[in-house]
This record gives sequence, C-alpha cells and structure tokens, in this order.
Amino acid sequence: MAEENITNNQQPQKQTPTFINFQGFWCRSQLVPNVKSFQEHFQALDDDIILASKPKAGTTWLKALAFTIMNRNRFALSNSPLNSSNPHDLIPYLEMTLYNDGLIPDFAAISSPRLFSTHLPYHALAESIKQSNSRIVYITRNPLDVIVSMWHFVTSRPERAEWPLEECFEQFCRGEEGYGPFWDHVLGYWK
Repeated sequence: MAEENITNNQQPQKQTPTFINFQGFWCRSQLVPNVKSFQEHFQALDDDIILASKPKAGTTWLKALAFTIMNRNRFALSNSPLNSSNPHDLIPYLEMTLYNDGLIPDFAAISSPRLFSTHLPYHALAESIKQSNSRIVYITRNPLDVIVSMWHFVTSRPERAEWPLEECFEQFCRGEEGYGPFWDHVLGYWK
C-alpha cells in the first residue's frame, strides 16, 4: 500500500537530521503514525481553512496574519492572544499537534470556520480535505532563504550545532529534507 511505502535514509553524518521517505515525501519516522491517523480520521468541513507550507517558508507569519484576520472582530488589538502566545499555539498543526502519537482528536469544541495548519505535501492530505470546499492557503519562499533559515533553526540546537551548511544544502538539493522535495511540495499545491 502507498502508506506503507517507507524507505530508510540513514545519513552518514552524526549531526545530520535523519529522514525516511514515506508516501513520496521525507519526514522523521515519529511522524508516520500521526500522518496515518490524520489521513484516516480527519473529516474536513466546507468552511475549514488549511494553512499549508514547507517548514521555514513563512508559516509563523502566515499563521499570525490568518489568526488576526479571522478574529479581527473578536479581540481588540490590546488583548489579542498574539500579544502573549506564539501563532503555532493558536493554530495547531494537523499532523504534529492534533494527531500527535496517532491520537484522534475531538473537534466538537472547535467552532466553524476551523483554522488548521500543515506542512504535509498536497498528495498526503486527508482525502476529505481534497473532496470538500475547504480553503487551502499556501505560502512559499525563495528556496535559498528556506535552506539558510532551516540551517540556522537546526544548528541552534546543541546536538546539531556542527552540521555544515554545505551538507544542509546538498541534502536539500537531493530533496531529502523535511516534507521535501521542495519543488514537489510547491507544485503539488500549485496544481
């Protein structure tokens, strides 16, 4: 089956993030149960709004803008949740937050329109999203900026501090980076 199509990619460098190829995109193995649960159980509503992006491509910015627009009549600027909360805490990731550890969330308490985010490529979205009238807002960024931003993000962690930018660049060019290959991700949403 397609969802069982997993290829190991053991990177030779200790500091390099290790990904597996799952359903045609690269991700950490811990994400696989989350994606499977999301694909199997998520039921999209026609007024859902899905914010989609590759990591380090403007996700935080897009989440802040979308939250502000969706809640412009609900909060005064002085008491907006964005003043004290990260946009990632206000708009959850489907595959990383809501379906974490393969759990099945209860969406009964979330009023419509619901606002979610994902880094998954289009082909890996739950079929209910593709078959509904849900709106998908996609953001991308110059791939060179994505590479540099990703490298800074990853190397800010002590266990990855020695990851050379050249290795990050080569891995990106091979498409062996989170939710990649980059151009497949962009084109999937473009089509």
